[in-house]
Amino acid sequence: MNARVLVVDDEQVFRMLAEEALSSEGFEVKTAGTLARARAEMEKSAPDVVILDRRLPDGDGIDFMKALRAEGPSAPLVIVVTAYGDVENAVNALRAGAWDYLAKPVQLTDLVVKLRKVLEARGLRDRLEIARKSGGGPPLVGPKSPGMRAAIDKLKSLTQSPHTPAFIIGPSGVGKQCAAEMLHSMTYLESDENAPFVEVNCAALPEHLVESELFGHERGAFTDARTTRRGLIEIADGGTLFLDEVTELPQPAQAKILKFLDTMRFRRVGGEREISVGLRVIAATNQEVSGLLRTGRFREDLYHRLAVFLVHLPALATRREDIPDLAETFARHFASRIKKRVSGLTEGAKRLLASYDYPGNVRELRNIIERAVILAQGLEVSDRDIVLPDAVSRETRAAGFFTVPMPSEGPPPTLEVVERHYVSRVLDHLEGRRMAAAQVLGISYPTFLKRLRELGLD
Repeated sequence: MNARVLVVDDEQVFRMLAEEALSSEGFEVKTAGTLARARAEMEKSAPDVVILDRRLPDGDGIDFMKALRAEGPSAPLVIVVTAYGDVENAVNALRAGAWDYLAKPVQLTDLVVKLRKVLEARGLRDRLEIARKSGGGPPLVGPKSPGMRAAIDKLKSLTQSPHTPAFIIGPSGVGKQCAAEMLHSMTYLESDENAPFVEVNCAALPEHLVESELFGHERGAFTDARTTRRGLIEIADGGTLFLDEVTELPQPAQAKILKFLDTMRFRRVGGEREISVGLRVIAATNQEVSGLLRTGRFREDLYHRLAVFLVHLPALATRREDIPDLAETFARHFASRIKKRVSGLTEGAKRLLASYDYPGNVRELRNIIERAVILAQGLEVSDRDIVLPDAVSRETRAAGFFTVPMPSEGPPPTLEVVERHYVSRVLDHLEGRRMAAAQVLGISYPTFLKRLRELGLD
C-alpha cells in the first residue's frame, strides 16, 4: 500500500508540481489550498503525512497541526513549510509537534527525500508503539543473532555517558536510524523525555548551505541571510545530533565538525561569539569507510573522533535467526493499523522469508510484510501471501542486462560511462521507480539522487 500524502498550500503552482513529483515516486497525493479543504480531504483519505504551509487564507497552519495532534497516535506526521530564513517559525512548528520543516522555495528533490525520511520515522514510531502495547521492545531489542546482540550491548553501555560520540556502520536499510533513536531514548528515558533528537541527512544538504544548516548564521552573513538563524547543532543542544550519511559531508564541513567535537563550541556563519552546547553526536554511514579514508574523501582524524564507540549493524542476510521475530512484529503492527485479524505467520511463511537474501535489509522485510498482511485471507500470513522481489531476474541477466556496449575501435568506456549505462538500465527495468532502484543498487535513496545528478540522469 502506497503512503498517502496531503499537500496543503495556497500556491497552486507548488501544489501541482508537488503532486506530480510525489505521484511519480509512487505516493498517493491529495492537495488543498485552504484549511477548510484540508479538513474535508482528511476525512476522506486519512493521509500518513501532511505537507503543511504555515500561512493559509483561512487560518494558521500551526493551529491546524495542533488539532491534528489531538487525535493521538493515529494522527498523520506533519512537515511544515516556512519562508526561507524564518527560523523562528520553523522552531515554533517543531515545538508544536511538527516532525520536520522545509524552507521556501521548496526544491522538489528535497521534498521527496524529506518525505521518505519522515515515513521511515513514522514506521519506527509505529513499531515502538506496537512494541510497548505488546509488552516487548523495539525490533532491535532482544535479537537472537550474536552480531546484533553485541551491537545492542554496546548501545546500552553508551547510555552511561550522554556526550560520548558513536559511529554506526551498516548497509542501507539495516536499521541505523532505529539504533540511533534507541540509544537516544535509552539515554534520556528517565532524565529528560523531551530531549531533542535532530536527524541530519548529510547527503541531502546542498553543499553551499552545509555550514549554515549545521552551525546557523548571523543576519547579513551572506546574500540571503536576512535574519539570524540557529543551526541544527544548536537546536540539538541537550539531546542527540544524528549525522546520517556523514561520509557525504564536504571536506570544509568535516574540518569544522572535528573542531566542534573537540570543544563542543562553535560560531555561527558570520558570527564572532562562541556558543557552547552539550549533546551526543551519532554518525552513520553505509559506505566502506576504509576505502574513503585511503582516498582522502573522509578525514581520518574525524573518523577516529567519531568512532569512540564503533557499532556495526550486520546485514539481515547474515542474521537469519532474527527474521521470524522481526516479521511477527511487523505483521502485528500492520494488522493493527489496517484493523485486520492477523495474529502472526505460518511456519511455511517463516521458512520462505528465511530463504531470501534481503538486499534492502530490514526496510525491505518490513515492506514485504506490509504487502503480505494486506493480501492475507486467514488469521495468519501464509507463504501464498508473500511476494519476494526479484528486481533483476535470471531471465534479465541472460538477456544481457549487464552488458555494456564496447567500441570496435579505441579505448574501452570509462567507469563513469559504464555506471551511467548500468544505472539507466536499472531505472528502465524498474519503470523509473528511483526508490526501488536505490534498494537494488544497495545505496540509500539520498545518495542515489545525488549520484543521478552527478551522472546527468536526474
